[in-house]
Amino acid sequence: MPEGDSSARHCIIIPFLGRLDQVERCVRPLLEQRLPETEILLVNDGTPVTAVAEQLRAILKNPCVHVVHHAENLGVAAARNTAIEWCAERDVEVVLMIDSDCLPGNDFIVRHLALHREYPDAACFGCGVIGVGRTFWAKLDKVMSWVHSVPFGEIRAVNHPYHLPTTNFSLKMSALPAGQAAFDGRLQTGEDALLIRAFRRRGKPVLFSPQPVIYHFDRTTFSGVFKHHYIWGYHQYFVQLNQDIAPRSFQPWYRALFLLAFIPCMPLFALLGAVLNLKPWARHKPQYLLFFPLVLLVWMGKAVAVAEAAARPHQCLREPAVVT
Repeated sequence: MPEGDSSARHCIIIPFLGRLDQVERCVRPLLEQRLPETEILLVNDGTPVTAVAEQLRAILKNPCVHVVHHAENLGVAAARNTAIEWCAERDVEVVLMIDSDCLPGNDFIVRHLALHREYPDAACFGCGVIGVGRTFWAKLDKVMSWVHSVPFGEIRAVNHPYHLPTTNFSLKMSALPAGQAAFDGRLQTGEDALLIRAFRRRGKPVLFSPQPVIYHFDRTTFSGVFKHHYIWGYHQYFVQLNQDIAPRSFQPWYRALFLLAFIPCMPLFALLGAVLNLKPWARHKPQYLLFFPLVLLVWMGKAVAVAEAAARPHQCLREPAVVT
């Protein structure tokens, strides 16, 4: 366990559904670098409890590792909300987030905490993500997924239209509005983008730091990459194009007008998305510009997903989560 001065009361939250071998692989390096104040909370979002108890038996023996269970799959937003509520009940000051399909760098904990000490006004920090994978399609997934987390440059504010993914992320609990869920459980994706927009509206600084980095195991097939980013297109209709799930986005008259205006603009939407996607990479990895045709193709898929969300919005959202 690293030695050091007393730190803020903090908790690392890891939601998961299945993939228990990945959960264990993620948690073990966190145990090696934990501080005396470190708590690790696993949120089981629908995996059979007996399987969790059996396969994670070794790490659950550690007193700093805790697990809470959802009786059924409610989605990652609901899982993170469960974790935030758990942290609030225990007066946690800083929440660190990492996904189960990642490996943390060896300074993941201490660096996140140091960032919050150095920037006391910051609501949250997103940090660098390095995508790993042996296939060509994993490289495409890296280029598309981690555009907001390119691990280069200086600590800086994150401005619209970019946001911060919650796979290498930390926030101050005091920055969250009291009595409200941190993440919107209706969204299949983009709950992190909506949280960042809420922080910006309230004048809370949203910052990016290239360090610490984590390593994310990216998708290895084109179908996997395309399907993931297609579903991401749903939240772009609700969040980015409709003022954070505005009521009008469900009105038949508005949806009809939206589709009439959007469908002719789909190629332009895809082009703009592809350019914004590659712009951060171009400064540090200009060779990634060679991915432009494929990035444009996937963004055309996202445009179709936006149109689908406008055509049948209720089917592109989750039912409101009820934690049991």
